[in-house]
Amino acid sequence: MVIEQFQADIQVLKNGELLVTETIRPRFTGLWNGLKRDIPVEYRTPQGFNYTLLVDLVSVTDEHQSPLKYESSRERHYKIFKIWLPGAQDTTKTLILTYKVSNGLKYFEDHDELYWNVTGDEWDVPIESAGARVLLPAGTTGVKALAFTGAYGAREQQADVRITGPEILYRMTRPLGFREGLTAVVGWDKGVVAEPDSFQQAGMVIQSNWPVAFPVGIFGLMLYLWHTRGRDPRRRPITVAYEPPEKLTPAELGTLIDNSPDLRDITATLVDLAVRGFLRIEERQESRLLGLWSDTTFYLHRLKAPSEWTDLRPHEQEIMSGIFSSSTDDVVALSELKNRFYIYLNGIRASLFKQLLSHGYYASRPDRVKQVYMALAILVAIASFFGSIILQNSYGIALQTSFLSGLAASLIVVGFGWIMPARTIRGARALEQILGFEEFLTRVESDRFARVIKTPQMFEKFLPFAMALGVEQNWVRAFEGIYTTPPTWYQGTNLADFRPGRFVGSLSQMSATTGAVMTSAPRSSGGSGFSSGGSSGGRSGGGFGGGGGSGF
Repeated sequence: MVIEQFQADIQVLKNGELLVTETIRPRFTGLWNGLKRDIPVEYRTPQGFNYTLLVDLVSVTDEHQSPLKYESSRERHYKIFKIWLPGAQDTTKTLILTYKVSNGLKYFEDHDELYWNVTGDEWDVPIESAGARVLLPAGTTGVKALAFTGAYGAREQQADVRITGPEILYRMTRPLGFREGLTAVVGWDKGVVAEPDSFQQAGMVIQSNWPVAFPVGIFGLMLYLWHTRGRDPRRRPITVAYEPPEKLTPAELGTLIDNSPDLRDITATLVDLAVRGFLRIEERQESRLLGLWSDTTFYLHRLKAPSEWTDLRPHEQEIMSGIFSSSTDDVVALSELKNRFYIYLNGIRASLFKQLLSHGYYASRPDRVKQVYMALAILVAIASFFGSIILQNSYGIALQTSFLSGLAASLIVVGFGWIMPARTIRGARALEQILGFEEFLTRVESDRFARVIKTPQMFEKFLPFAMALGVEQNWVRAFEGIYTTPPTWYQGTNLADFRPGRFVGSLSQMSATTGAVMTSAPRSSGGSGFSSGGSSGGRSGGGFGGGGGSGF
């Protein structure tokens, strides 16, 4: 098969659209069914994003204007028209393909431009004669035109170009060989053709890069899920509370306020257990390097045997068991918990959540809710990776557009998943009381607090709660001059000049040390080392249009 003639008539409309009519005369040798025309519709911007050429078919006819049977499909970055030509056997046929292009022009600061690959340079057959006619709107000024010919990227100009007012005629001076084409470039003064405004340009960018709508849809879905499942019941105005709500322990209170059992909650529990007489905290100054300096070390003394722990909450029993893991050890240095206590942390967290669930503060464990959405986010990221490859191979969508859209959707799921854990109505009411109690512990300098009778017993009772809420420094200021005697549950070498602020500072140091040793885990030893067995300017094939075709 050979293309005897390829003639394109391109009319530039004042609204910026193009009306393209391709008259193609293939000469068939042997028995054929028709002609296949491939038109590229997916391009890349300099930033690597997609630019989709919006092509709408108007008609497919023969030279007598009789409609021809055709099929339209999409394959990779091509729009394909498969056209049947009756009697295509040892003869020459004519088909006329007319289509409209909504966004085929380029707009620059000093001119507008049509940069159109007339024939395409992907034909598997030669083109004996090629030409084009470009018709601009009446009154167009500043018209200039160029032609590029040859294979993709070539800069030869073996075509006649003639400008007659708003009409520009192109005619090849030689036949086009295998995968050679004719490209037309026409420029003119601005103001003749309507240029898309910012809103229209944004719409075309979104339409060309439609995967960017994916994270928008995911955001809407996650917003709906959060609105229906992830929000706490509406919070009422906060009033000052003078007691922890519903006999919550410091760790339960600290977990409920931020949906997470933290190390701060565990260390606050240690102080609470000491206040309640289950253990005693001892601070020692131990000499190092022949007495050149000393370190502060902490020891925990067990005051009640395991048989007397029945009144403790499950998480408190877990903590005591983790510290005094040997029934014969009544004194344990904090340093001894290093690489040993960490195995109890999951059990402590599980106990805290189980207690809060059993009391109806949550419908589902907050950490499990976060894990579900984290897993979903990972699945979205993985699916977007493989989906972006499929879209690139099947539809020519830029890989980075699809993948970045999927990654954004994954991050949206992670963000919403972090705030998705919700309290029940009872949990929300308890949270209101916790915030009111926190207000009480914090506003120690207010007039209302000044009227409260402050005693050393009050200081010790609420100190663990203040530590769980992170407001112990505020709480201690109210007891300067009131809490003047070291507590029986804390022993130290520097308590002769006892001050509440200094004492709380020592507790903070103890808490930091406790947090470090409790989370310390041994490194894995690993396995054996032995195995067991271009330059700027125009060129042919540039701009829009192009493609090619073949017989079938």
